[in-house]
Amino acid sequence: MASEIKRRFTDTEMQIAKETDLPELLTHLGYQVRRIGRYHTTAEMDSLRIKDRRKWFRYSQNTGGDAITFLQQFCGKSFSEAVEYLLAFHGRARDSPVKAAPFVKRDEVQKPFALPPRNTDDRRVFAYLRKRGIAPQVIRQFLNSGLLYEDAEHHNCVFVGKNSAINALASHSRMTAAQIRFSYSRRPST
Repeated sequence: MASEIKRRFTDTEMQIAKETDLPELLTHLGYQVRRIGRYHTTAEMDSLRIKDRRKWFRYSQNTGGDAITFLQQFCGKSFSEAVEYLLAFHGRARDSPVKAAPFVKRDEVQKPFALPPRNTDDRRVFAYLRKRGIAPQVIRQFLNSGLLYEDAEHHNCVFVGKNSAINALASHSRMTAAQIRFSYSRRPST
């Protein structure tokens, strides 16, 4: 009874198994897959046709189906073995451990979200964005609305993400130096 309950699959698991990319699966199984026009076939079974990468039909045996039935027909697997194999193929094995939450040190206090300090003027940001073909009116509108400014320490472009209450929720910085490319984002921890 317990093994019977364990073998039941959720709708999500069944959908993952049924939507397996057959050319990719057959290549993984060691078949030589090649594309011919709108369908795929294999060198080993020339009467096999794979349509829309999800359905197969073998004309010599007048049979077809999805990835589950392929594994049942040609690999000798039962239904539950085929579904478990496909889930493992997609990295979703049933007996694999659930991904743990990211490790956070308990004695380390997370810093509150804070925007980088603003520079007295925004001329480097303005020049940087003008050089990239952005109209001056658009740049001024963003600067005036507080969605864009120049970082005082590194002179980066700081793009600010705000909510409807005009509170800063996130920021994204982009270097204005032409020789070096760098960008990073900050978000408050939840």
